[in-house]
Amino acid sequence: MIIFDTLSELESYLPALKNLINVITLLDRSIPYRDKAGVYSCPENKDVTYTVETALTSSKGIEFTVPKDKVAVLVTLEGEQIVSTLDHEKVFILSEGRFLALSEGSYRRCVSVNLPVEIKDVTFHI
Repeated sequence: MIIFDTLSELESYLPALKNLINVITLLDRSIPYRDKAGVYSCPENKDVTYTVETALTSSKGIEFTVPKDKVAVLVTLEGEQIVSTLDHEKVFILSEGRFLALSEGSYRRCVSVNLPVEIKDVTFHI
């Protein structure tokens, strides 16, 4: 499963992803925007964790894996990056105001769109 949409449409995916309500609540309160880099738990639901990271985009990016029975919801808080499957079959430009939900698999994030830029993003694990 891959969902790529704007943050304003996040609520429309609640029927498919029940813990998405916790992501919406955290983003509405701007908590990840204020957090420093690190791993955090959702105060209302300990099954939902999130990782805030800052990184410099590059041509190689950073590989990451979504484990079985989890969904990763990526949101770029500052800047713009490319997120893709490892084989580059599916490629998404993730800028501020958009999100990408990914099910089990291996992916690459933090790939530069043009020149390397510093980004801040959050990955929710629901």
